[in-house]
Amino acid sequence: MPINSWRVMWLIAVYDCPVTTSEQRAAYTRFRKCLLQLDFVQHQFSVYAKHCPTMAIAQSLIQQLEPAVPEGAHVAFFLMTDKQYGMTREFFGRTSTKKRPSAPRQIELF
Repeated sequence: MPINSWRVMWLIAVYDCPVTTSEQRAAYTRFRKCLLQLDFVQHQFSVYAKHCPTMAIAQSLIQQLEPAVPEGAHVAFFLMTDKQYGMTREFFGRTSTKKRPSAPRQIELF
């Protein structure tokens, strides 16, 4: 089956973690590092995105991340096709330093 922009997925992780105690901050840091180790890119504070070549890979990533969710946290994973992600509109103020993540620079083999 050929790859197209309706089958390639973006996995968006959105979370809110309590950080009032040192243990909660440590759990938050572990979760954030787990996202970064799986090559998620920070889109905004508590919003990370990753380009996935298939839905199966995106679902596998969710299963890998589920055990790392800190206690008391609220985490949502949004799945959207590359075509849907390409239709999003973003606006940046004059002093913005972040830009929207682009497609991966390396070839993904699967």
